[in-house]
Amino acid sequence: MNYFWQSIKTRSYWKYALLSTDAVKTFFAVLGAVWLLFEMMDFFKLFDPEKLPVYSFFILIFVSLVLVICTRRPISRIRYKVSGKDLQIEVRIGNLFDYKGQKVISTNTTFDTDIANGVIAAGSLQGQFTNTFYPQQIQALDQILDNSLVNIASTHYPKISGKDKKYPMGTTVRINIGTEIFYLLAMSDLNFNNTAQTTLDNVLLSTNELWQFIIAKGENEPIVLPLIGTGRGRISTNRKNLIAQISQSFIKASEQNIFSNKLIVVIHPTDVENFDINLFEVKDLLNHYLA
Repeated sequence: MNYFWQSIKTRSYWKYALLSTDAVKTFFAVLGAVWLLFEMMDFFKLFDPEKLPVYSFFILIFVSLVLVICTRRPISRIRYKVSGKDLQIEVRIGNLFDYKGQKVISTNTTFDTDIANGVIAAGSLQGQFTNTFYPQQIQALDQILDNSLVNIASTHYPKISGKDKKYPMGTTVRINIGTEIFYLLAMSDLNFNNTAQTTLDNVLLSTNELWQFIIAKGENEPIVLPLIGTGRGRISTNRKNLIAQISQSFIKASEQNIFSNKLIVVIHPTDVENFDINLFEVKDLLNHYLA
């Protein structure tokens, strides 16, 4: 509900929802439909139009405007269906952990997990994952990671603290927790002082490696992906453009082998408010990139 009222206050909502070409078309379509209804009622002598008050036309305009507003209300989800393929892209506003599917958790190339000493921020997606599923069990999580990474080549990478084995960008570890599937995806580097940093090229490389990992070792279930790299990864790429490029990458990877019928990109509500993200704009961009 907070998102609903926040959206109404934004300039982009009024520009893309109510003052858009589609909104104007909807207004005249509704106005014409109601006017036709009155004409039909007059034809069948169901009422006498001369008895209508002089302000009836203004009431008709008001009703049409209300119906347009109802059809262009703020939304928290958009869907793009890929033409000619059984593929869907969904962009949703919410919490990644609330959605069903194979969830992607962004991490660093050294697979550091230490929250207590501040290497990993508790408020980050990885921090939330760890505190939810491995509270007071960092060693158990580290053991799972070590077992999964044992056959992957690494390089020595000294830092002020934390782990010193660095793995290739895009390295992915699958973790099963009950019926849930999580993929820890390395898409950023920690520098010597354990500050995360990445680039758009690294993010796109990592997602491509993720698709290949899921093709080989994943399940044919929806993939739930956050806007990786836009938080502590510090990339400057516009979030709407990043959604479009990741979606494009997913579709391209599905050309030869459909490994999942749906990609769900999740935007955290605070990002929507802080960066004025409007899903009408996102859908327009997806139509431009993917059509």
